[in-house]
Amino acid sequence: MGKVMDMPKSIFQKRINELWKQAKERNRKLSQTEFSEHFGVTRNALLGWLRGTGQPDADGFVRIACSENVSLAWLLGDDRPQSEKELRRDEIELLKIFRRLTSEHKEDLLTIAKQFQSHYAQIIV
Repeated sequence: MGKVMDMPKSIFQKRINELWKQAKERNRKLSQTEFSEHFGVTRNALLGWLRGTGQPDADGFVRIACSENVSLAWLLGDDRPQSEKELRRDEIELLKIFRRLTSEHKEDLLTIAKQFQSHYAQIIV
């Protein structure tokens, strides 16, 4: 298949770098070559993606989304959850942080979050 319409490379570059970072956090010994093999491309192709000098064709975007268990919409730049039950990546990250806290620290964080929400609700109105 041909190239996907020219999307801003910075969006895809940001997403693929985020996926690479997460893969490295899961397996510190993972090489770029091994990561690229998940998508059926060479290390050089992956390096182009990470640097923002290239992007996959349409089939490549689908392989990345399936391999990394992310939505194609997210990979292409959409941050909205696909449904109300689906969490965005930043929400998942916050939830992981929250779950690692002690009960006392969870209460503190909730208090801060409520104050933050209240403060910004007043500014937006």
